[in-house]
Amino acid sequence: MKLAKKLISEWEEHFFWLEVLQDHAFFVRDHLSVSEVEYVQTAQQYIQLFGNLLGMLENIPKTRNTADELMIEFSQQSWQVSRGYFEFEGRLQSLRIDNKVNLNLSPTYLNGTLAENQEYLRILSYLVQGVKPEPLSLVNLMDLWLEDQLGHAVLCRNLLDPIEVFQSKQIDGFINKYQVFIVQNQHLKGYLRFKEPGFERQQEFAHEVGLTTLEMSRYIYNMVTKYKENKLLNKTTLRFLEHHFPETCYFIKKLSYYDPSIREPASQCSLRRPTYLSSR
Repeated sequence: MKLAKKLISEWEEHFFWLEVLQDHAFFVRDHLSVSEVEYVQTAQQYIQLFGNLLGMLENIPKTRNTADELMIEFSQQSWQVSRGYFEFEGRLQSLRIDNKVNLNLSPTYLNGTLAENQEYLRILSYLVQGVKPEPLSLVNLMDLWLEDQLGHAVLCRNLLDPIEVFQSKQIDGFINKYQVFIVQNQHLKGYLRFKEPGFERQQEFAHEVGLTTLEMSRYIYNMVTKYKENKLLNKTTLRFLEHHFPETCYFIKKLSYYDPSIREPASQCSLRRPTYLSSR
């Protein structure tokens, strides 16, 4: 399969994933009961640790390559913090399954955040050696990010006030599409037993997913605009809503390796958080 030119540098990989994981730590902190003092403090510590890493990264020139000693040293430090946070969230998930922690997040939600953390750790396993990471195959890329997009749609619907009936109905349409996409991707994975990756139907699938993902992102952008104007009743924060955009941009950029037809929107989106400061 011929891939499009890479759109994300190793420096940008670090910046994207560290902001994502810091967000995850914010969400855990904000959804823990104040009675869970130890876990709240640990989440706050990771918010600070990821913030420190982001500050360190800002001082590393973006032109440094993967084999540069400074980048390798940074990757090693990032590995330690990211692995520690992975274990922390995993512990919370185990406790949440057995109802032994007062955390207003579900075990399945944590499945998604742990899967994303695991992908960064996979990338770091290359970067700590000064080696360029192997890209995810198209089918594995879909495994990771289709679940993420479905989770975003479900969360958006569940976070709306019950009065927002029309918004909920429209989001249900995206939920249905992503549920179908996940099933289709599993069948496409089966076809790869005897087909080479990149056959025409798989390519068409990538295109369909890309278009739907861009469509939902535009829809959520309109929701965020209404949120900022106090025209949408809900029970969440701006940070939680805006978390959708860098993750979607990352998915689109990675998807554009396999479907160059979505290269233009991929080059226009941003891996950085839009505002967020007002939601802390």
